[in-house]
Amino acid sequence: MLWILASVAIALLCYEIPTLLFSVLRPLLANPNALQTDFHYYYEAAQRLSADQTQLYRAGDDVIAGFTYPPPAIVPFVLLSRLPLGVALLLMTIASYAALILAVRLWWSYLGRQGITLDRRARTAMLLIAIASGPAYMNAVFGQVNAFVLLSAVMFVSLAPPIAGVALAAGAWLKIYPVFLAALAGWDAKAWRAIAFAVLAAVVIPIVLLWIVPPESYESFAAILRGRAGVTAIHITNQSLVAFLERSRYAPEMFLNWTGQQAVAVTSPVRAIQVLVSAALVVKLWLDSRNDRALFPASAASMMALVAVIAPLGWGHTYVMVLPLVMLQLMTMQNASPPIAVTIFLCVAALMIPAGRHLPIDSAPAWLQNVVYSRYLLATLVLIIVSTVRIGRTTKSTIIASA
Repeated sequence: MLWILASVAIALLCYEIPTLLFSVLRPLLANPNALQTDFHYYYEAAQRLSADQTQLYRAGDDVIAGFTYPPPAIVPFVLLSRLPLGVALLLMTIASYAALILAVRLWWSYLGRQGITLDRRARTAMLLIAIASGPAYMNAVFGQVNAFVLLSAVMFVSLAPPIAGVALAAGAWLKIYPVFLAALAGWDAKAWRAIAFAVLAAVVIPIVLLWIVPPESYESFAAILRGRAGVTAIHITNQSLVAFLERSRYAPEMFLNWTGQQAVAVTSPVRAIQVLVSAALVVKLWLDSRNDRALFPASAASMMALVAVIAPLGWGHTYVMVLPLVMLQLMTMQNASPPIAVTIFLCVAALMIPAGRHLPIDSAPAWLQNVVYSRYLLATLVLIIVSTVRIGRTTKSTIIASA
């Protein structure tokens, strides 16, 4: 099954690479206004900041569009903004894929230290799956930063406390979601030490960057956070749990087409479900790790995946955070029972097709369309649930062959 998925990955790469090169990068190298990407928001915000330090955030930036990330996140884009946009995006794309590959290799190294290993052919297959996955492709097409957020999360889990802590702080200042991983301190002593370094780094980073990012930017960012609290987007590119639940209240044409009505307030019942689901999964993962330290890799991978699930704006590219869990599930798929192996196979396959694409299912009921279009969310939840009931049963000496 592993190489079936790898073959699908090769086929996808035959589509993704030319599309990325010739439909995204080449047009933008010739004309920076040829098309709109998320990278434009970063690039334009960096240009504004360079011209006027009070203009990092704009009043028009909202839940759907604009630069709304923590102030230190702009620093690398200040450097990139000195280049033509197309060249800057090309460098960003190369760096993103390098960060993704490094994150995967660090994760393998960490699992190897836990006694979970795999051979070279299996590594090749899994790397192909990771690179060709829908979230990784979307991350590149949109010029997003999630590969770097993933790298910071994997470093936090896998490396020694000083480096792990700095990585967590850097990831949180890039995109606030990694803060959620601090919950791992509840069941891992090393994480406590790493968090101590993370707190220190989180204070030092803004101080060091004051010459680029002024204190007023943090006030503006706090205002943006208050404005975004309790709001989500219902377009199908948003694969979060709250978006899935909120879409159930709308006709498909409202969430299939990109309109100004995509941003909606999260209703109280949806918020309650999000809290209950998140709390239940976190408690289950904590209990598993507390009872058996060998379960910690599965719990950590599931916590990284939960970042995309519980984020109000868990766009498709945010689901690169699921890749450590995907790797771990694929590693154990060979020894799984047929029903579990098929379940893992189907979930990984669902994560390989880019989200947000309009499919020929308009005649289907609205609820079924919502289910199909929310495949990243549902596949991830299933992988997390499967991990809580079987990954920990894998012995520390597991060696995955590439058969």
